[in-house]
Amino acid sequence: GENEWISDIKNQTKRLADLTGSLILLSRMEEEQTRVQMIDFPLSDIAEEVLSAFQALAKTQNKTLEGNIAPMLTMHGDERAIRQLIGILLDNAVKYSRAEGTIYLTLEKQKNAIRLCVRNTTEHISKEHIGRLFDRFYRADQSRNSQTGGYGLGLSIAAAIVGAHKGKISASSEDECSLTVTAVFPIA
Repeated sequence: GENEWISDIKNQTKRLADLTGSLILLSRMEEEQTRVQMIDFPLSDIAEEVLSAFQALAKTQNKTLEGNIAPMLTMHGDERAIRQLIGILLDNAVKYSRAEGTIYLTLEKQKNAIRLCVRNTTEHISKEHIGRLFDRFYRADQSRNSQTGGYGLGLSIAAAIVGAHKGKISASSEDECSLTVTAVFPIA
């Protein structure tokens, strides 16, 4: 039968499997010889789908999730990886936004690039933390632990995905009470 010990073992096994999977993905993304399957795909539609998938989670936490997605944008890249990138950025924004906070996703074309931006309100984030957000296992909020979520790998994976698409990713805060993560992809 089901008991507390078995349930704990199952949960820990799942966590370790997720961590191992994330580390393998990150290692593969960073290998130079790794070739992602590049195809043309409807980026605007993907962004809408992922944004929609996070609406319920944000709502249950009394957070506002909105988006401004330019229609009909297409991208040449690995569709699965870009879907994962958007999911990572939104997941982090929902996790780390303050209570009753706001998360905003923007997708737009700028000259010869596509710009994906996720902004969220936070309790506080210092400039010293912003420079380290893309480091493996780094978490700006030290109160986060394995019970409250994450391993500090999400933004490292996001950076690897952006790099594999010859893009650039950055994080910034204008007021230390919000965080903006921006990925810019060149249009081939």
